[in-house]
Amino acid sequence: MAKKQQKRPQRPSQEAAAVKEEKNGLNLKEMLSEAALGKLKQLEKDMKAETERQAQEAAEKKRREQEEREKNKSFGELLDEYEKKGKGKYS
Repeated sequence: MAKKQQKRPQRPSQEAAAVKEEKNGLNLKEMLSEAALGKLKQLEKDMKAETERQAQEAAEKKRREQEEREKNKSFGELLDEYEKKGKGKYS
């Protein structure tokens, strides 16, 4: 026969209780100093600005490449494009 296990009430250790109390009362804003929080916010703004700048540069590069392709089209390509639009003389 299996022995019955005695049920013991679990007592959290004093260290665990102290850590739990600290975690309950503090959030990230309270744990960081104002200077560190300010630096993080500035870093976030800088990263957003850099991302926007890169997106604008990519769009500008794409626009310039499209203009260059349009400018360098041959007469035959222009004629084909004109006829595809249905405005050709012999459509």
